[in-house]
Amino acid sequence: MSAALIVIATFLAAAVEWVEALTIVLAVGTFKGWRSAFAGTVAGLVALAALTLAFGVAITSHVDLAVVRTLIGVFLLLFGLKWLHKAILRSSGLKALHDEAKAFEETKQMLVGSAGRRGLALDRVGVSTALGGVFLEGLEVVFIVIALGGLQNVPAAVTGATASLVVVVGAGVIFRAPLTAVPENTMKYVVGILLTSFGTFFAGEGLGVQWWNQDVSLLPLIAAYGVASIVAVWVLRHPGSVTVEVRFLRSLRAAASELWGLFVDDGALAIATVAVLLGIAVFVDHQSGQRAMAGALLVVGVLVAIAVSLSGAIRQSWQPHKTSQAIAVVEAVLDDREGPPGLEQEVAGRPAS
Repeated sequence: MSAALIVIATFLAAAVEWVEALTIVLAVGTFKGWRSAFAGTVAGLVALAALTLAFGVAITSHVDLAVVRTLIGVFLLLFGLKWLHKAILRSSGLKALHDEAKAFEETKQMLVGSAGRRGLALDRVGVSTALGGVFLEGLEVVFIVIALGGLQNVPAAVTGATASLVVVVGAGVIFRAPLTAVPENTMKYVVGILLTSFGTFFAGEGLGVQWWNQDVSLLPLIAAYGVASIVAVWVLRHPGSVTVEVRFLRSLRAAASELWGLFVDDGALAIATVAVLLGIAVFVDHQSGQRAMAGALLVVGVLVAIAVSLSGAIRQSWQPHKTSQAIAVVEAVLDDREGPPGLEQEVAGRPAS
């Protein structure tokens, strides 16, 4: 099941990036020559293949997979959330939809305004533009292939990315025009949900979470993120329709604050105490034979938490004390300057030295 999801995720994500790279290559071929476009494309693909191979070997052969699974799971989660966040904003109308025709026109203006002309020789600007477009757009594909393939199923990830490349290149050769009919924004939406789900799964697995039925839990994760994103889009599209909900949330927040106040009067104390408890839990888990010492450490930790919470009050109490001391010093200096009564007469009666 996970292999099929990996193929779908890599195919869609790679297809989105290959479509954007194709737009740049088409612009280079049209306005700077197809030889330049082909040379830049091949150079970019070779660089991406070498990068994928190097990182794939490093991850699978020379690095602890448990650590890598956690780290890449976190990065994959952040990566997927970035895509999903943009997709939600685009679907709600708060961010402009990605337009390949507009991207083609912008690349055209840059190429036409650069030095050089179309001909049989390779154009430096054309080659560098095609290479940069293919390489930069393909970097995200490399990351997805390494993340999903290196940790779960390499053949599935490579199959999805390669299949998308073949499909997009074939469409580019046939139409020789930007693939504006491709539902790129919808694909990015779906990819954002899939990558966020995979990132959650891998990060949780690396932290020790035991998922329900292992990779089958990806299905409810995908469903949960999908429903949540749809709700977010609806709320952003209908801000006036959530007045009742907002009032309800305010009431719920007030009730939660009251409940919180039953147990917590100082936020710093609560945070420090929870940190101490988590630290003791980790200590007991790794040092099961030191449970007596753990009790002593817990008491010390609670005392430290109390000290942390009182530090602000101590500083405030010191302020009036310091102020009164400063006033006393100033008054003493002034008294010394004026001197006690009769001092002037005593000084005047002394013989000159």
